[in-house]
Amino acid sequence: MTTGEVVVEILSLDDVNERHRELLDDVGVSISELRDRAREYELTIDELEVLRKLERFEFLAGR
Repeated sequence: MTTGEVVVEILSLDDVNERHRELLDDVGVSISELRDRAREYELTIDELEVLRKLERFEFLAGR
């Protein structure tokens, strides 16, 4: 039986905002565009994962 190592990363609000911007830059569209496309089931699996990450960052930032 193996046990995994738990890694906890502490992010500042600046870190959260920076990662959010980087993800948006990587996909080249706004989060609202991603959400619109998600509602229409038009996202690739990679784009869906980016949207999920963006929404987690928004939650952490209190948006």
